[in-house]
Amino acid sequence: MLERLQKLISRAGIASRRHAEQLILSGAVTVNGRVVTELGTKADAERDHITVGPRVVRPPQSGVQAYFAFYKPARVVSTMSDPEGRPCLGPYVRNTKGRLFPVGRLEFDAGGLLLLTSDGELASDLMRASAAIPQIWRFKVKGRIAVDVGRVIEREAHVRLRLHRDASNAWYEAELRDAPRDLLRQTLLRHGFFVEKMIRTGFAGIELGPLRAGEMRELAPDEVKSLLRTARGRTGPPEERQEPSAIPLRRGQVHGEERRAPSAATWPVSQSRYAARNGRGRNPRHTAAGRPRSGRRPGKRGP
Repeated sequence: MLERLQKLISRAGIASRRHAEQLILSGAVTVNGRVVTELGTKADAERDHITVGPRVVRPPQSGVQAYFAFYKPARVVSTMSDPEGRPCLGPYVRNTKGRLFPVGRLEFDAGGLLLLTSDGELASDLMRASAAIPQIWRFKVKGRIAVDVGRVIEREAHVRLRLHRDASNAWYEAELRDAPRDLLRQTLLRHGFFVEKMIRTGFAGIELGPLRAGEMRELAPDEVKSLLRTARGRTGPPEERQEPSAIPLRRGQVHGEERRAPSAATWPVSQSRYAARNGRGRNPRHTAAGRPRSGRRPGKRGP
């Protein structure tokens, strides 16, 4: 079956779909010995010989995709390797087969839930929809947040707060959607609360659970299905469709009452002027005495 090259490369685990597009544009992809640089090019992985540099794109075998939840420790880069020599994800996934793509990348100093999958197509779809994917962060502040202050923080940072563990330096939980994590940290600091620790415990409906830093677990089938729905933009059950009324009612109007068009006296100024220019309704250029003003401009002679 003919499919786009970037989709085949992503599914083979060689690169994400976005990176595959860059490889195609750079001339690193060949189909049957011919260099391809157009993104719309399609090929058949079963019949065509597709290469990305020295690697051959082979059709994936059914049932070999892997999905993991990983607890990324702080001060670890969210990539499999790092040219600067910093700690990365490679040593943690050394015993897994095939290439894994990190989904929901975390900053170097941040720790918590990170998804790893060999499904390049799913990884690409989740990264594109990352702005709308709900995330749950657990953080520890210096002191306690009062209820009224917490409501202000929720409005300013576009989050929902919940007390997770009460102490002199309390732990809170925040649900983020379409809001950057730095906005929450900056808002807390602006109200006098310094964030001592911050851990992501949920992403796209997947929970960190009892994992410790550096540990990983395989996702359950229901969790994988939830990820697939999230990648396609369906994060919950479909809402019931409500049929709108044919004609919206005005204030004070009851059902069955005939709706009349407003008179020219009740029109806005822009509409009444339009009616005056077209000979309908009252003329707003009339004076209080009922006599029209002159339509000539000062200094301009008539015909």
